[in-house]
Amino acid sequence: MATIRDVAKRANVGVGTVSRALNGTGYVAADKREAIFAAASELEYEIPRKKVQETVFTEQIIGVVVPDVSLPFYGAFVKYIDIELANKGYTTMIYNSLGIQGRVADAIDLAEKGILKGLIVNADVTGEELKRLERLPTVSFERLLGKKIPLISSEHKEGGRKVGEILYKSRCMNVLIITAKHLTKVYGDYRIDECKKFLTEKGVKTTVVEYPVSNVTIHIARQIAEQYMEMYHDADGIFSEDIIAYACLQNAKRFNIDVPRDLKIIGYDGNDILKLSYPKVTTVRQDVGKIARTCIEVVQERIAGNRVENEYFIPVIVEKGGTTK
Repeated sequence: MATIRDVAKRANVGVGTVSRALNGTGYVAADKREAIFAAASELEYEIPRKKVQETVFTEQIIGVVVPDVSLPFYGAFVKYIDIELANKGYTTMIYNSLGIQGRVADAIDLAEKGILKGLIVNADVTGEELKRLERLPTVSFERLLGKKIPLISSEHKEGGRKVGEILYKSRCMNVLIITAKHLTKVYGDYRIDECKKFLTEKGVKTTVVEYPVSNVTIHIARQIAEQYMEMYHDADGIFSEDIIAYACLQNAKRFNIDVPRDLKIIGYDGNDILKLSYPKVTTVRQDVGKIARTCIEVVQERIAGNRVENEYFIPVIVEKGGTTK
């Protein structure tokens, strides 16, 4: 039988911290609380039922699974989710999946035990995990998880067409699209499809390349941008997520490529990182605050057992910068 010391060791916290978290007798930071409950679940540590009912079940906890909070877009999403949940009396438990097997299953385990009241998921999932998620109050942010799990996403088809229009009006004839590769399809992929479709119909050569989505730091983004800019050195237009677009602009300066005269660059997301760039990168901004609020409203309805729509789409906005004409 696991002991409280075993839980503390697994969660890398003190025994007193474990006691406060499980008994609800004091403050415990959200990340430590998450680690403690995950450790207790993994070790099958038995929390007295009375304590669970008095502390955990009375504290309304929503699990949020994202690929990597260090990426600017997901960091912003988690911030808005945490603020909105707190305003509604919930506690947020963040699962940073990082492509590590078992992270999604850990969140599902806690939801099945009633510790998590609902789940907001944006991560790769297995077939077995999907079956379990379908039986829980789950909503999907971006991931296409089937008709039984509601989807909340930006209007990426509209966003992709807007990008195509801008590149075409900027007289680009050889466009490179750099995008992340996901195991579980995301609705965001449609922006790539729509952009390529629009440009191809206009006679613009369009090439799509993919990079692994995990652990994309600024340094790695710069390497990705450099690799593809060298491989497709004749491209006169680049479309990618903000972090890659920002790296492309920095590499263009290193390669003495004049932006926007010889190369147009468009980002996607509208992250604050673009405020650091000069010229400012043209981007398509997602309304992260409204996305977060919609995720929470829908998961609340699902927790209450109410019927919800299958899909919710949030409009996007083009923010013109100095990297396009």
